[in-house]
Amino acid sequence: MLKQSPVDLDTPDAPHAAPPLRRVVKPPSLSEQAYDEIKRRILSLEFGPGQFFNELMICELIGFSRSPVHHAIQRLKLEGLIDIIPRKGLQIRRESMNEILDLLEARWAVEANVAALAAQRRTESHLTRMRALIDASHELTGDGDRDRFMQIDHDFHAVIAEAAGNAALTEIMRSLHERSARLWKLRLLAPGDLVHTQEEHTAVLDAIAARDSVAAANAMGAHLTSLRHRRVAPVSFG
Repeated sequence: MLKQSPVDLDTPDAPHAAPPLRRVVKPPSLSEQAYDEIKRRILSLEFGPGQFFNELMICELIGFSRSPVHHAIQRLKLEGLIDIIPRKGLQIRRESMNEILDLLEARWAVEANVAALAAQRRTESHLTRMRALIDASHELTGDGDRDRFMQIDHDFHAVIAEAAGNAALTEIMRSLHERSARLWKLRLLAPGDLVHTQEEHTAVLDAIAARDSVAAANAMGAHLTSLRHRRVAPVSFG
């Protein structure tokens, strides 16, 4: 029986392993860039609620041609940020009180469950980041710190979504928080907002740290109910 000699990897005829495949990251299309820029201006209130535009005006303002702007506007219409009004043009969507209530109710339904999942799946890294955000919030003093306050609040909820480990829920939360951010920019911080939020975030963190799903869901629900009481008429979600 002949013994097969080992393959000499240095010879030209030796087989070589295929090079690892590299993921090609495509740059965003012009439509995607136009969408991002228009949405940024809406959420930051550069394009204010109720303001009228037409496509040509937006093209000139953001420096894109008609086609990508048109596609971007259709996406933003589907997301509820722009209304297309026949013979008038485009209007940046005004949120009615009912829509605000619907938004908060949707957040309550989604984020209570996200917090429950986070309690089951969180890591020590998630807890460390949440504690750091709560610590950072104690440095804030009032309405002059509005943007920083909103960023910390956004980041705190984003870490919880990450800890929950559910991409579909994370995407839903992202959309709800984007719409929430625009609404809060239109309102001054109510007295006690900072303190209430710090206390409520701490209760959510404590429940997640204890891996208590029920307590985490209840704490998140209480936080969003409190937010609703502080912003609009006190009607219970539950």
